[in-house]
Amino acid sequence: MSFEIIERELLPADIGAELDHYEAQILSYRQNQLDETKMQKFRLHFGTYAQRQEGVQMQRIKIPGGFLRSDQLTRLADAADRYGSGFLHFTTREDAQIYYVKLEEVPNLLRFLAVGGITSREACGNTVRNITSCYRAGTAADEAFNVLPYAHGLFRFLVRNKWNQNLGRKFKIAFEGCREDHSRLRIHDIGLWAATRVSSGVTEHGFRVYLGGGLGAGPHLAYLYTDFLPASELFNLTAAALRLFDRYGERKARMKARMKFLIETMGWEKFRATLDEERILVGPIPQGEYFETLDTPDLIGPLQKRDRLNVLSAAVADDNFQAWARDSVIAHADRAFRGVHVRIKLGDLTSERARALAKIAERFSADQLRISVEQNIYLPWVRQEELTDLYLALCEVGLAERGVGTLADVTACPGSDTCRLGIASAKGLGSALDEAFNSSLSKYVDAVGPVKIKISGCPNGCAQHAIAHIGFYSAALSHEDHVVPAHFVTVGGQAEGPLTQFGLLLGKFPAKNCLKVTETLLTYFAAEKEPDESFNMFVRRVGIPKLRELTEFLQQVPSFQDDPSFFEDYGHEHERFAVRKGIRGECAGSTVAEKIPVIETARDWLAQAAAYIYHREYSHAVIAAYEAAAAAARVPLYQRLVDPFTSDEALWEFENLLVLTGDTQGQWQGISTKFERLRAAGLETPGEESAREILNETSGLVDYISRLELRVARNVA
Repeated sequence: MSFEIIERELLPADIGAELDHYEAQILSYRQNQLDETKMQKFRLHFGTYAQRQEGVQMQRIKIPGGFLRSDQLTRLADAADRYGSGFLHFTTREDAQIYYVKLEEVPNLLRFLAVGGITSREACGNTVRNITSCYRAGTAADEAFNVLPYAHGLFRFLVRNKWNQNLGRKFKIAFEGCREDHSRLRIHDIGLWAATRVSSGVTEHGFRVYLGGGLGAGPHLAYLYTDFLPASELFNLTAAALRLFDRYGERKARMKARMKFLIETMGWEKFRATLDEERILVGPIPQGEYFETLDTPDLIGPLQKRDRLNVLSAAVADDNFQAWARDSVIAHADRAFRGVHVRIKLGDLTSERARALAKIAERFSADQLRISVEQNIYLPWVRQEELTDLYLALCEVGLAERGVGTLADVTACPGSDTCRLGIASAKGLGSALDEAFNSSLSKYVDAVGPVKIKISGCPNGCAQHAIAHIGFYSAALSHEDHVVPAHFVTVGGQAEGPLTQFGLLLGKFPAKNCLKVTETLLTYFAAEKEPDESFNMFVRRVGIPKLRELTEFLQQVPSFQDDPSFFEDYGHEHERFAVRKGIRGECAGSTVAEKIPVIETARDWLAQAAAYIYHREYSHAVIAAYEAAAAAARVPLYQRLVDPFTSDEALWEFENLLVLTGDTQGQWQGISTKFERLRAAGLETPGEESAREILNETSGLVDYISRLELRVARNVA
């Protein structure tokens, strides 16, 4: 019996069936029975993203709230070895990614992960993406309360939820519990900041809510919706916002299909009023079943040990340990513990090191790890007296580098190394900067304070360059009939709650001059800054024109004969640089398949249902009638660029996009719930009466949509 067969037996039945269906769709695609667009929709829904390299995939894996157990990190490492290229990449969305996966092997990869409680469902595509939370949740001394259970509860509510399967584009949600915003709330569609209020002597949990943020080529800061949303209304608000975005959001112009643009079109006050109305329509949503108690360490032990004398090893006096501890170790809600950052350069971790880190977390951090938005790993439960032992253990596996949160801690997306949309190599530039901060630019790491550098491989901003103190996003230059790798450079960005701001454009520079741009900015800052002046305060004081004047000469490109290295990208030396043309990325997802739904399909299902009734196969008749209703609903939805995966989704989207918009003039109110009820009743007590009831209701819907399509056809003519 193969390993995969043994693993399948451990899968929950519904997840096993879901992945069996995905596998069947891949087979149909390989047999030319499923078109490219439909296959892309399936792939993205399961987090399977086409790489720049032909014939292989990147598998994105959701880690809700960034929370991992040691055994899960081990399983991710094993999966990377078995199905990928032997390394993991951690993203600014607290996801994990595995590369160079064969499409046919993806279902077994996902089965392997699912056994360990890990999912990739809705990690890509037009859905709610991974829900992130503050990596310090549950351990920070200054947090209002632990937001991680809320992030996990909302994830469970939304995953596979019909309201979340066919959005115009992606939707991002983040939670923060600390006084400082570690989660970048105002660049999200929904940002939730923990807050409390006291009423009649009782402390109530809630959230300050921001709506409509986002990055990309047109970044927007989220609006403040309320200073306090009771935690009991979390699902209600989220559902209402999703329904509105699904109903009114752009679908044709893909670059305008985010909620930030819907708010821009409607205006904030109108959007807010419409959202309030929708929240009333949605009503209360019970939340209890979606919340689970997270495993937390037994705190009795630490409490008993607080009076013990800490006997630290000789490593305490070591300069390297002191530098590492200064950057990596932070205070904890419990004085017996510390939180410890583990620096993961550019978010990349080999499977061997990942397994070693999992063992270290098991020993020193109560079996828990967190992925941070800075692409690092955080160990939340390290006893103070074990810090030196932890440091030595990290040294043994090459994971004790200092620099977390400093200038050296560069954030980068994969860029053109693997991404289809990547223009230049973000990782290549990131590696070059890392090397410089360990050599020629090392003096600035401690001298300039916590200056953050972020590098994105395209304007979409996966590395969040727009909120960096110094941000880079890839581009290209034309010079003497050659193409030159380049980067736009921004300065002055930051993500600090209400003080969040986007960086200002400094200019466009050839990639090979970007180290000199960085050095020029840092040299000027170190020499001219005032006491206690931060980098962004300095940028505001001296102004962009002055910084442009200082760096303008670095925009020049020498001739190919004088310096051919300018025409090569970092990490790709001795390769001819070129911008790939005609290659479509998949960040925006796809909307509709090539096959156009027709009303005749619904009529065929109706005829089948009638035949089942004649033969007294009433359960089959109910199912056929329900499929007929869904097939009919798909016809007008296609014209709105909506192509639902399931019949349940089709009926809901018909209700949301046609009924609730008023297009049906008040008819078919509550259609999705009604058909679900008719189906459930017909299957629970099969009989001719219940079968004919859903058949008659479906016949009415099919006739209505037939007339609707006829009117549309006449208007077009």
